[in-house]
Amino acid sequence: MNMTKTTIQKNIQLSIDFDTYVSRHPRVLNTIPSGAHIIITSSSDKALSEANRSIAHGSRSGKFVEAHKTNGSWSIVTLKR
Repeated sequence: MNMTKTTIQKNIQLSIDFDTYVSRHPRVLNTIPSGAHIIITSSSDKALSEANRSIAHGSRSGKFVEAHKTNGSWSIVTLKR
């Protein structure tokens, strides 16, 4: 998936949703390792999720966690390299 204007807008909205969730549930930050990059995905947009995951897989360094939204709830999973 190319980073089109639509893709960028979807990522911005998903990021806002995640930020809102974190502000209401700050303990979720305890599940994210220090210095980790967060990959935001959603069950309602598989193409966007795959595009976001592929960016992380293309990276050569860093720790990654996936913040996945399903029906308004978020789960955090550490990705293996």
